[in-house]
Amino acid sequence: MIIVFFQYLALFNSDLTLFIGRFHPLLVHLPIGFLLMAFLMEYLSIMKRFEHLGSSVPFVLILGFLSGLFSVFTGLLLSDGGGYSLELLNLHKWLGIVTVVLSLAAWLLRVTLYHDPLYKRIYRIVLAVMTFTLIGAGHYGGSLTHGPDYLFRYMPEPARSWFGVQEEVPEQLALIEDLNTALVYQHVIEPIFVARCQSCHDPDRTEGNLLVTSYTNLMAGGESGTIIEPYQKDNSELYRRLLLADRDNERMPPRGRTQLTADQIKLIGWWIDQGAPDQTVVTELEATLEIENILLSMTPAGQHFFDRISVPHASIERIEAAINRGFRISPVAEDLAFLQVGVQQSKNEITGEDMEFLLPLAEQITWLNLSRTTLTEDAVSRFSEFHHLTRLYLQNSTITDGALAEISLLKHLEYLNIYGTDVGDAGLAYLEPLEQLRSLYLWQTHVSRQAIADFKSTRSALKVNTGVDRYY
Repeated sequence: MIIVFFQYLALFNSDLTLFIGRFHPLLVHLPIGFLLMAFLMEYLSIMKRFEHLGSSVPFVLILGFLSGLFSVFTGLLLSDGGGYSLELLNLHKWLGIVTVVLSLAAWLLRVTLYHDPLYKRIYRIVLAVMTFTLIGAGHYGGSLTHGPDYLFRYMPEPARSWFGVQEEVPEQLALIEDLNTALVYQHVIEPIFVARCQSCHDPDRTEGNLLVTSYTNLMAGGESGTIIEPYQKDNSELYRRLLLADRDNERMPPRGRTQLTADQIKLIGWWIDQGAPDQTVVTELEATLEIENILLSMTPAGQHFFDRISVPHASIERIEAAINRGFRISPVAEDLAFLQVGVQQSKNEITGEDMEFLLPLAEQITWLNLSRTTLTEDAVSRFSEFHHLTRLYLQNSTITDGALAEISLLKHLEYLNIYGTDVGDAGLAYLEPLEQLRSLYLWQTHVSRQAIADFKSTRSALKVNTGVDRYY
């Protein structure tokens, strides 16, 4: 009857019912404590040492029933506000109601028929079942508030394996194959919301009455109104919350959740300033050089070499053979099989025979430093065989224009230093096929300013260091 009254009240004053309903998290801990205490006291009283606890069980049970009753009332009112997974809500609600009913039944059995051995057993069974439903109601209540994976999210090994809990792997954003056909919302913005926001704003847990599961839901906003003002990122509640300090309670995502990167926040701000479109192709929107570079980094071509390519570890024997030939070799990073190679101080000339000792490591060598050496033609002719080179240091070496023809075949090359060499405009022309080139050092070479300007005209991401004015 009282439940019907509160639900009837909700039809007339939703603000009042929500106000009362929000006392549910405060009240719900009382029946949990009382009913668990009653269960423990009853079963401990079986032992002679603790039999005195049995006399207090009826009083604790009735406290659990009454506080549970008020918890159910406030919970029903809180559920009227929406924003919860219907499946989880129903499980939590009915387990809570069953728990309250069982607590009343247990109390009645305890104070009336406890002296009968049969009813005493029935009473204790009811008490045990009530405890299980209480635990279930608490679990699903936590899932409603914190997400379905809340209980097991940080479970350590080996417990995860025992319970069959899969290790949580941060969701990786899919690469965009072609920016010329990619839709700005579907392929750039929505994946960010799915990976970083949807766990709190999907049908299972609709925080703030906000859903980010579709463009329509996102633009509709939540309980505080719209969160995106097209063309006005600084007036958009979504963008404002992304920029708040980590300690701020309004920060989104909240502390403890995987945060958006600075680039992802910039992309969302750019999208909003462009009108927050839905079906528009990325390349149809105006973008600064910074945004263009961020978008490029989301494509396979823009991924770092080490994220795109994997190689097996080189054999110790091959590495030792190259070291004995006068090379210095070490891993690029502790967890990578890629190698960086230089020359020992006593070695001034690199011949084709020397390069033969490096060729068995060609798959692993990605940084090669042959600066301040004399390079024979045979040595230079082997450059193109090191197809995983991303950095090549040839400063103050004997490299010439013709040798750059071999280097032009290194499709992954990102960094080239030919400072202090005899390379000129003709040599620079050979580098045209190097689409991944990002840093080029040309100080004290014979390359003209005009040749550099022409070379850079179609390469906005390339930095050319000419020494005098540093970058060009």
